[in-house]
Order: sequence, then structure tokens, then C-alpha cells
Amino acid sequence: MHCYSEVKTELGSFRVACNSNGIAMISLAKGAPDAFENAYQKCFGIRPQAGKIPESFKRAVARAAAGRAYNPVPIDLSGISEFQLRVLNTLRRVPRGEVRTYGWLARKVGKPKAARAVGNTMARNPVPILIPCHRVVPASGGIGNYGLGQALKRELLAREGVVVAEL
Repeated sequence: MHCYSEVKTELGSFRVACNSNGIAMISLAKGAPDAFENAYQKCFGIRPQAGKIPESFKRAVARAAAGRAYNPVPIDLSGISEFQLRVLNTLRRVPRGEVRTYGWLARKVGKPKAARAVGNTMARNPVPILIPCHRVVPASGGIGNYGLGQALKRELLAREGVVVAEL
């Protein structure tokens, strides 16, 4: 099973792909789905088909996009390096409404000088929204970049209760 569906949320529509191991990819639903299908194929070696995904996956994405807690769902992080896996799994434990710096995350995974590599991992996060890379900010202040756009990052943080103006 390699399929994807469009999930409508309070923040817009997302394409959510899954396989037998769980949710494998999330992106904004902009333009034709070819780019999304190609990215998935590049990562997993198979082109996903448009179709139905489990309701629990849809609910998780919709609730996370709204800044609310959601029931855990399986996430497939195969195809990423061991370092990236450690970073993303550590990031998953950052609570809603809180932020951490790239340097903090690098220290937590035992690579204190790897803040830039942590940033690259955030940029390549295959399941943003559920693995909350929007909660990672630069130590120098501000909100930093976000693969889904800075406006969406600001909105996600605000919905989780972060006072964005204080960052």
C-alpha cells in the first residue's frame, strides 16, 4: 500500500502519503500532484497512488495543523540516515507550545557542533506538522526558515501557544 490523499485542515490542504509502515510524507497540496508523487518515488522507489488513507492519519494531521494534541500514528522514517533519525525522534519529544534551538537539538543527539546538520535535517523532514520542525528556531532569535513557509511556521507556533513576537 503506497497511497496518498489530500487532507483539508484549518491551515489549508496537505498531501499525505502512507505505506504499510505509516505516514511517510506530507507536503502542501499545491499544484499538480506529480511533484509530490515523484518525491515519494525518489525516496521509496515506488510511485504512490491517489486513494484513501486511514481516517486516524487524516485526524492526526488536521489536529496537529490546528495546534492541538492528536493520538499517535505510525510514521515511516525509513530512507533517512541514522543521524537524521536521531534528530527527528528527539524533536518528536519537544512539547507543543515550546521551542528549541538548532544547537540544543544538536547537543541532545550527542553532536554539539552539528547545528547546521540539524538545520538540514529540519529542511528535509518528510513529515512536517507531525514531526514538529516548526518548533526549532535559531539561537540568534526570530523563527528561522521552514519548508512549508515562514507564514505557516508562525501560524503553527501561535496555534500551539507560542508568543511568536518574543522569539
